Amino acid sequence: MLKNNIKVIFGALGVTGKEISEYAGMAPANIGKLTNGSRVPAKSSSTAEKLVNGIYEYSRKNKKTALLCETIGCSKYLSEEKVRHELREWLYRDVPARPTAAERFTERFNDMLAASGTDAAELVMATGADKSAISRFSAGERRPGRKSTLLNGICAYIAEKSAKNGRMDDISALVGVSGQELREANAAQVLADWLIAGEKAADGAAAAHLIGDMTPPARTDTALPDFADIAEPGILNEDKTLYVGVSGLQRAVIRFLGNAAKNRETELFLYSDQSMEWMQARFTPKWLTLMRECFKNGTRMKIIHNIDRDPSEMLFAVHSWMPLYMTGLIEPYYRIDKSGDRFRHTLFISDSAVIDGFCTPGSERSCVYRYTTDSEYLVKVKESFSQLSYGIKPLLVFKHGEFVSDKQYKVYDCGEVRILLSDRDAVVCRKNEPVCSFRFTHPYLVRIFRIYAQSNGNRTE
Repeated sequence: MLKNNIKVIFGALGVTGKEISEYAGMAPANIGKLTNGSRVPAKSSSTAEKLVNGIYEYSRKNKKTALLCETIGCSKYLSEEKVRHELREWLYRDVPARPTAAERFTERFNDMLAASGTDAAELVMATGADKSAISRFSAGERRPGRKSTLLNGICAYIAEKSAKNGRMDDISALVGVSGQELREANAAQVLADWLIAGEKAADGAAAAHLIGDMTPPARTDTALPDFADIAEPGILNEDKTLYVGVSGLQRAVIRFLGNAAKNRETELFLYSDQSMEWMQARFTPKWLTLMRECFKNGTRMKIIHNIDRDPSEMLFAVHSWMPLYMTGLIEPYYRIDKSGDRFRHTLFISDSAVIDGFCTPGSERSCVYRYTTDSEYLVKVKESFSQLSYGIKPLLVFKHGEFVSDKQYKVYDCGEVRILLSDRDAVVCRKNEPVCSFRFTHPYLVRIFRIYAQSNGNRTE
């Protein structure tokens, strides 16, 4: 996710959002919105460009360009332009497709002005709008909500002007309705709905993205490092209790999963609401190797994902774990309440060991994690995990073979998959080998698959 990737960069460079804001020419508050996830600008937006420029300029002027390149995995000998390009690609490498709705609004907003023969200065004069607000609409830096007073005022003016100047046919062609229909309808409302339309398209794109993860088998066959090269005896057998920071947690996880695979543990319990910085970049292949070695032994995993009801976090979680879900050995859940704002926690449990740690948000790089095999402590921690599990719901249920149910569904054929819909769940079934199904019950996930099926599928009886 963008916010986590930004935090990784800031942590690696040892820089604050306020410092970057000075180099980026942005208000510190706007940088704050990017780092807390309340704003995810489009990859092609001017906001993203300012962020990239700010990070690069800070690195260049503080002699940290080589460190920046190492963090994002590119050569320090690349040209300035190519490093900026690689930085933008790295920042957005796991950002779901939803932000394209903002790009769609910007394109439509500018097309509407052109079709009506209206420029920004005229719009400011006619509506009393703030000049900077109109500028941000045109530049893709802001997208209003459907109930925005400013949006409705702009659409009312455009509709009235177009009717007076004989441009209603141009507007109707742009919106995709006949001129007669537009004249008989509330043209301002039609324009506003057309500008904001795109949520469904973005949701459909998000569903298509996940379906792409479910259908091709190639991702599960990615070349990974050997287990023996990662789970070295020196790590698995070390007599150590405390691990510090991101690298410390990575080493503790190698020890934890390595021993779980070596000892053929039957079940693991995993929870973390901390930043996922430790599981990204160069450590990801190692983590996948360790997980798959556990699965070879039939080890089952119960995982409570931290998605905090944020759609982008949810999509990232499902997308990242999809190859492992398809083993059928993972039970993924989510909690319906939000994690705390004061502390972040990590808790990994096997039959023989525990990793636990907590820290304040943003201080993961100095967090202390405890690794213990104490049997009495294991019992108490498992009890705590059981308590944590009382408020969870399944994120998805994966099954091999054909989906069978007595329940009545609306069925849609959508290319390589068949989607079954009810009011409360959506089931995505692979029609090609290996035949399997993914059942989703989270309201947002049900919604995006419903939109995708209705837009792209053929209804069957």
